[in-house]
Amino acid sequence: MAAIVVDASVMVALYVDEPLSEPARAALFRSREAGDDLHAPDLLLIECANALWKRVRRDELDRDSAMTAIGALSRLDDLERHPMDDRLVPPALSLAIAHSLTAYDAAYAALAVQLGGTVISGDGRFVERASRAGLPATRLAPRKLDQAGG
Repeated sequence: MAAIVVDASVMVALYVDEPLSEPARAALFRSREAGDDLHAPDLLLIECANALWKRVRRDELDRDSAMTAIGALSRLDDLERHPMDDRLVPPALSLAIAHSLTAYDAAYAALAVQLGGTVISGDGRFVERASRAGLPATRLAPRKLDQAGG
């Protein structure tokens, strides 16, 4: 059993059809089958809301679907959300400064370090920087266009 920290790119892909959707579903299915525990910093929900908002603004998603998705994400009972408090924010800021990560991304990395787990993300830039810094992060690769039927 492992601690898996999921970021917004992974969680949004569960509710919005995009190239990362299939790999995200497969990764979370494998994690659940293995008995892994899913974790995220509390900022996950507002990051997901922002990603959904962007899709609505670009006419890639309708308002009702966005609201349904954020409601479902808010009620997930097998995802432990961790408060953005003095146990997580200072280590996140330290990682952000030391490794040129955004404070948002560093919060996921700091949580993974604290839990002895790994972050899974669709954000290649974050995973590349985190990996170079020796932080536990794995990139989910989006499906290729020819696999998506396009």
